[in-house]
Amino acid sequence: MTVSRAKSFKFFCAVALAGLTSSVPLWQTWAQNTTTAPVRLAPPQKLRPAAPAPAPGQVPTPTQNENADPAIQVNTLQTINPDTAGVLSAQEGGFGVDMWTGTSHRMLLTLIARLPVNIRSEVMRDLMRRLLLSTATLPGGMAGDGTYVARRVGLLAEMGDTLSVSRLLDATPGRSQINQLMRYEADVRFLANDNSRACSLAAGQISNQASVYWQKAFIFCQALAGEHDKASLGVSLLRETGDQDDAFYTLVEALGGNTGVIKSLRDPSPMHLSMARVSKSQLPADVVSSNRPGVLRTIAKSPNASVEIRLEAAERAEIAGALDVDTLRQLYTSVSFSEKDMANPLTKAEAESGPLSRALLYRTALIQTVPIAQAEATAKALSLGREGDRYTSTVRVFLPVLKRIPPSTELVWFAPEVIRAFLIGGEDAAAAPWFSLLRANAQHNIEAAQTLNALLPVARIAGSSETAQWGPTQLANWWNQLEKDDSARDKAALLYTLFDALGDGVPQDAWDALLDGPQQIAMAMPNPALWRSLTEATKAASEAPAAVAMPEPAAVPATTQGSSVSAVPLETTVMEPETKGHARVGEIILLSLIALGEGGPGQAGPIVLRQVMESLSTIGLDKEVHALALEAVVAAGL
Repeated sequence: MTVSRAKSFKFFCAVALAGLTSSVPLWQTWAQNTTTAPVRLAPPQKLRPAAPAPAPGQVPTPTQNENADPAIQVNTLQTINPDTAGVLSAQEGGFGVDMWTGTSHRMLLTLIARLPVNIRSEVMRDLMRRLLLSTATLPGGMAGDGTYVARRVGLLAEMGDTLSVSRLLDATPGRSQINQLMRYEADVRFLANDNSRACSLAAGQISNQASVYWQKAFIFCQALAGEHDKASLGVSLLRETGDQDDAFYTLVEALGGNTGVIKSLRDPSPMHLSMARVSKSQLPADVVSSNRPGVLRTIAKSPNASVEIRLEAAERAEIAGALDVDTLRQLYTSVSFSEKDMANPLTKAEAESGPLSRALLYRTALIQTVPIAQAEATAKALSLGREGDRYTSTVRVFLPVLKRIPPSTELVWFAPEVIRAFLIGGEDAAAAPWFSLLRANAQHNIEAAQTLNALLPVARIAGSSETAQWGPTQLANWWNQLEKDDSARDKAALLYTLFDALGDGVPQDAWDALLDGPQQIAMAMPNPALWRSLTEATKAASEAPAAVAMPEPAAVPATTQGSSVSAVPLETTVMEPETKGHARVGEIILLSLIALGEGGPGQAGPIVLRQVMESLSTIGLDKEVHALALEAVVAAGL
């Protein structure tokens, strides 16, 4: 019975599709394709017998043209492997076409499926994005059937990087023949509320497939077109197959004019969100339970969600890199507050910590003209962000405000917050006058001197020019000041490990001071096999020759889809010995990202973090190594 119902639904969709796509009567189509010109008569021609068909598995021999110029050679065009497609060359931030040199296809397929997606680390997101977008030849033994590129597109979509998804889709030859890619493309369209293109994709796929996804997409598109009877019939047939997506059925009814309330939507799909927006159905509170950055970004922009839901989704999407900070700022300023709340923002924020409080403090900091009042609102917001594990996001939001506050003696207390924020934001020049203010006060103020000592290690890792005189004395001053803290040894162990990994030596007596602490600590470690693979790949990369031959992407035929295609045909390489590179680059990056996990450098133990930093440094990613170290010390509260 189930099979017959599925066939019935497919037949129904085919009939409905014909009705949607054909606006010209059949007789008219026939007439347009029938010529009325007179038929030219000519003597019959002797036809050459057809060539015999090749045996199974035999490659047909190209037919020679008797009149062809013998100087012209005709060769068959090689098949383009869609899995090698990419949009980043080594010169554009990619990791080189030979980044999988030395990596087995089994290793690649195993690791790519385990990459973390919802990550807070900007450095990790950047590495992952560049890895997935890089043009590269593949290890031997990979099928080249589009499975690998589909996985890459899927990861980018889960990250909420819709621009990269579109670029990689455009660069993939024959993508319309890869079913999973078509689904990812439709999801991206739904998330962007580009329902017209999503429905075009659904119309093209439903005639070839009867998957539940495309059935639902087609029903949604029928409802959008006002064909509610057909949509209702499709829903009935879909229900008979046992599908239990109550939210989908409620939204189809809402599109038909019936009122319905979505009680729960803990894991909304892009299609759910698009349907809810079109039907103006209110999103339930549990919709922000989703951990998918792209979904959270769409919720943040949905007018059919409450302000609280949108702010929560926006902050989490910004942290995950799926939402730009300007959009979060705009959302903060769009919130309406009462006169009472605006008159007492610090008190209100203290009582109700959360996204609304940060929005209130941001509005307050914007409208205030007195620097002290601006500083108080900003300091409170940064404090709440630290408590809510959203500190770096809050820093990014308030950076323009911080640049408007001039340093002054009355704001010495605010200097450490400003300096940390500017160091995190890469604004070393903006931090300089605040450092000068703090140094001037440190000469006659013990508290200012202690504050300066506490900041110097962070500034050193950030590469600030203020630490040009850094040495063992400054490190010892930092430790003597921190020693009595409960978390002193944990912070010192992390800091010393980072300095060692960055080549900034730590004296032995500094390490010896930590020996009287606990001799064993609990620490999350990666899978032993993964750990061994990372160390082995790093050793292989360090022992490889400095110059590595890299394949040059070959020209793609004009019939390939997209204008930015950078696919590499199988077995086609042009060797360039002078190109510099490293073996096992892609493998080391994959293993490092998995070893750090979704928690990133902020939650990684010192031993894991050091190995990852050394591995990435081995393949020349020194800038990324320093950025990871800065993220780690900020997360540790240094």
